[in-house]
Amino acid sequence: MLPYTNWNTEQLRIPIVTAAVLTLLLSACQNDPDPTGIGLIPDSDLIGANKFDSQQEGSTITSGTVQLALPAATSPTLSVGEAEGLEAAALLRWFSLSDTIGNGGRIISANIRLFTEKYFIGDSSAALTLELHEINSFWNAFTFNADTLWNSQFAYDSKVVGSVTQALSFPDSIDIALDTTLVRDWLVKMNTADHLSNYGVLLKAPGNAGIRAFQSGEAGQPPQLTVIIQTAFGLDTLQGGTFDDTFVARGPEDVTQGEGITLFGGIGVRGQLHFDLSAIPAADIINYAELYLTIDRTRSDENYHAPDSLIMYQVYTEGSVETAGTGLLSHVDEENPDRVVLEGVTMTRAVQDWVNGKGNYGLLLTHPYEVSDLNRLVFYGAEADSTRRPRLIVTYTSKP
Repeated sequence: MLPYTNWNTEQLRIPIVTAAVLTLLLSACQNDPDPTGIGLIPDSDLIGANKFDSQQEGSTITSGTVQLALPAATSPTLSVGEAEGLEAAALLRWFSLSDTIGNGGRIISANIRLFTEKYFIGDSSAALTLELHEINSFWNAFTFNADTLWNSQFAYDSKVVGSVTQALSFPDSIDIALDTTLVRDWLVKMNTADHLSNYGVLLKAPGNAGIRAFQSGEAGQPPQLTVIIQTAFGLDTLQGGTFDDTFVARGPEDVTQGEGITLFGGIGVRGQLHFDLSAIPAADIINYAELYLTIDRTRSDENYHAPDSLIMYQVYTEGSVETAGTGLLSHVDEENPDRVVLEGVTMTRAVQDWVNGKGNYGLLLTHPYEVSDLNRLVFYGAEADSTRRPRLIVTYTSKP
């Protein structure tokens, strides 16, 4: 579980790079020559080049899966519900409104409006019952994760303070009426600048009726809070301003124990991969490196984006499962749609580091929509037959 941190409310919402832009940043220039000399000479022009092929060399390969408790503060979606052994819930709170109730008034109504995203798990036509519960513990989106929600240290009231049952489509929206007593407490705290003790609400959808995604504060139509009050001058409509939101999810099983390499967005599941390159002489020049991974379609999902891609990171510290350095986005092999390829400067530089003796701690593989999509992508691992296990091909030349 990550530690709690007190954040200034002005730091709570930070614009993020969209997935499309991220893809461009990760994939740009990967096949261009590197300033250090990697990739300057095309394979066809190499004289006396050697080829290492893990499939032919009998190289020892190890692979596996790890799971982390990751916050989803930058997710453009808020997944809510239960389906296929998955459970997801969202947290929302507002720190300001266009006005406060400091000058008196009676709350007539209060509701939260959510806007759907084109993403669901289960029967999309089934009605979903959404419930709101008052949160009694401090949280913020940048540290909150699944471990935080599903343990005894986090508290929320079992009493339902707002609910609605509705079948949803896309594009669509849904309004959830809130208990006005709870909202009055929020407004009083806002009026006294007591922002940190306003913990907001937990949004759940029990009953295994499906999982639906709504747009978060990072998307184009974020959650809206609307409060109508009666004053001596008539009705006044207050709109929620600064707010914080996130979602967390947990899976049905320990996915780290199965065969293959599993990447599972939304629940922090990453892959690990390591090749023994002792067959390549130390300090030889690595001209190019290509990594091929084969998708296990029988164990992969088709939810939402269902990408046939991953992001690879070189691991610089033994045992690390954190992303570091420049990520490399894979692409689908032109000859086999069930296979993805990782190649270019980032891949080649990693192999050069290993051959140079800088520490071969392997590769870390992540889902391209790691904090937003509840989506499983499985690749065949080291235990698979030779036609489907991970394959690394390296072109290298010996120093004169």
